[in-house]
Amino acid sequence: MGIPELEPPAQERDILCLIHKLTYADGRAYRYLISDANRQLCYMAKRTGLLLPGQTRLVEFFDTQENLVGRLSPPEVAPWLRAEDYQVYIGGEAEEPSAIIHERWRLVDILLLRLPRYEIQLGEHRYVAEGNRYGPGRFYGIFPLEEEELPVEQLEASAFELETELEGAAGPEAEGTEEWSGDAVALEKIIQEEPEAEVESEGEQVGLIECPTAGPSYIIETDVEPLRQTPLLLASLAILIDMEQHA
Repeated sequence: MGIPELEPPAQERDILCLIHKLTYADGRAYRYLISDANRQLCYMAKRTGLLLPGQTRLVEFFDTQENLVGRLSPPEVAPWLRAEDYQVYIGGEAEEPSAIIHERWRLVDILLLRLPRYEIQLGEHRYVAEGNRYGPGRFYGIFPLEEEELPVEQLEASAFELETELEGAAGPEAEGTEEWSGDAVALEKIIQEEPEAEVESEGEQVGLIECPTAGPSYIIETDVEPLRQTPLLLASLAILIDMEQHA
């Protein structure tokens, strides 16, 4: 049985690639098959980081001849901290990253079970991917970013800082209990005081990552040349999102 047809047909959409994943019983993927709009296999991504003594999110990309053609490299952080900046290397012997993907969480995102946002730096081009967990259609939309925006460091919050704020909202009564017992007023105050992200998407959507109910695990579309010329970048983004969803 072949790969199911897409509606509308692939040639009428700006499809960059399709991703099918192979998973363990618990839903975690160990391999991703990346094909083009014509459903021809182009790359295979292996989660080689799972084989390391301390499991990481290292992903290596291979062509159909099993030659290494790129990798998604996570930062070296302590196991209890959330990784934030991932480097994308394109080329088997590449020593310098071709792009960087920043994973950004706000406290309000965690409290309201929102998806993280991802900021992409590709040379002089900057994009942001914003997720929609419950809406129909797109899973993540990709938008351009303007150059004059505030540094992303101002939007970062470490896992330790988030935990400290949550414990502060819960109050002393939460100590020694398994369930958070802070009152709703304190929680509402945190949500109201959490500033909206200063870095905002600008302009029309330039791409999307779709998670269809049938067929490929992910469909990636884009109509801008910098992203179309580096398919492994958006494939890395989709894989990173998938690993976060099934962490």
